Parts: sequence; structure tokens; C-alpha cells
Amino acid sequence: MNDLEPHAAADARSILSDIRWQVGNSYALIRSIIRWSAESATTVDSYAWHLEGRMDVIGRIILAVMRNPAASFDLAHLVEDELNDQHASDGRNAWSLNGPLVRLNTPAAQVMGLLFHELVTNSIEHGALGLDEGGELRVSWRIEPESEGREAMLHLEWIERGVPASLNREGFGSMVLKEMFRYQLDGSAKRELDRQGVRISLTVPMHNLARDHEPPVRN
Repeated sequence: MNDLEPHAAADARSILSDIRWQVGNSYALIRSIIRWSAESATTVDSYAWHLEGRMDVIGRIILAVMRNPAASFDLAHLVEDELNDQHASDGRNAWSLNGPLVRLNTPAAQVMGLLFHELVTNSIEHGALGLDEGGELRVSWRIEPESEGREAMLHLEWIERGVPASLNREGFGSMVLKEMFRYQLDGSAKRELDRQGVRISLTVPMHNLARDHEPPVRN
């Protein structure tokens, strides 16, 4: 027997195990999305439309993992993909992304991708990206390096200007911020509303974005 064959078989088993783990984690996340979407929906049509968009986010990441189990995901691309997919890049309103390269593992990409999807959707429906013109979205992030007694942290700012912000009800996006983002990534979020728009500040430990395995999704 070729000496390489046992190693190849072991590698194949490891890859298959990793795929099973990641798909299982995604399935648990999908169950949460379905339940929370039903709880926050106001009509059947709204439920179906929003659920489809949320499932598309997770589906894109699962397909990437099926092609390459070791795949990682660019933070900037996650935001840009949502802006493009929801046709927020039509030139009516200005948006910008600014920050260093941040590569996310699969569980982190699913949570962050879902969060960006909700933020873009909400901005189109109620915020700066829904204006005929004059709206502005600025997304910036930085990495605070590890220091004595403190781990490295990602700080992200989502700032919309051009339309007064309001919070009429706690929807799915609020659930993602308050529950999924906190539980899955140990992140914290602060939302500030004013007459000019909204500022959402996110902070999350870098090791939760890049490590190989995350805690199981709560159902």
C-alpha cells in the first residue's frame, strides 16, 4: 500500500467531519432564523420575503464551505455583497466601507452576514438607503491590538445620515443584535438614534471571529 494512502484517508475523514460539524451548526442557526422570523413578522407575505433573504445569506456561506471546508470570509465582502444583492448600489445614496482586512470563520461569517443583511434591509425600508437621494451610509472598523490583560477586539461603526431615526418596534434585527450576536460571538452592541440618523457600534473579541469552532447555536 502506498504510504500516502492512510494520510489521504485521514485527511478525508477530517474534512468530512468538519463539514458535518459546520452543516450541523448551520442547521441549528436556520432553526433559530425560522422561529425568530415568525415571531417578528407582521404579515405572511412579509414573513416569506424576509425569510427568503435571510436563508440566502446562510445558503451562500454553506455553499462556500461545501466547496472548501477551510474557507474564510472577508468582512468587507460580506457588507458589500448585501449592498449589491439588495440593489443599494444604484448611485442614489452614498455609502463607503473602510477598515483593515478581517477574515472570519464560518460561524462568525453566518452571524455577521445575517446582521449586515438586517442592517441593509432596515436601512432600505426605514433609513438612509431608502431615500430618493441624499442618504449616506458609512461603515468603518478597526482592530484594537491585544494588550496586557485585554484581548484583541474588533470595533465596527455603522453610521447612517440623512433621515431621522426611529425605533417603532423590536424586529428580527434587534433579536440578532441582542441575542445571536451576543451569544454566538460574545459581542456587544450600542445603538444611538437621533434626528440625523443612526449609529450602531459593535465590539467583538477577535478570537471569536477567527477560531476554528464556536459554541453551539441556541435554539
